[in-house]
Amino acid sequence: MSTIKAVFNVSVNLKLEYQKGAQSSKHRGTEFVLDMTDNLNRDLYIDNEGLPNQEGSKVISNVLIQGLVANIHMAHEQGFRDSAEHLRWIISELERGFVTVAESRISTFKHLNTDDL
Repeated sequence: MSTIKAVFNVSVNLKLEYQKGAQSSKHRGTEFVLDMTDNLNRDLYIDNEGLPNQEGSKVISNVLIQGLVANIHMAHEQGFRDSAEHLRWIISELERGFVTVAESRISTFKHLNTDDL
């Protein structure tokens, strides 16, 4: 049985606006792009318009979730934050994100180089 190595990457740009002297920034929008190594079939994840399809959306969610899980573990191991408290904060921020409306945009698709694996 042969092994296939592949990588999915989701890059996210958070657009903020900050007023000098303010306590926090205002969220103005989020852009993201799904990248994958060229040994994967792009058509399984990206539609004809270059946007993620249903499978691409699942991959995006999985990559972001696994990134959060890794960050929670790392922060706990480094003593930055308790894992349970960190998870509660993330859930709270997710809930808040559905109350606050901000512009969301999907950027273009691109292949990652398999030589980097």
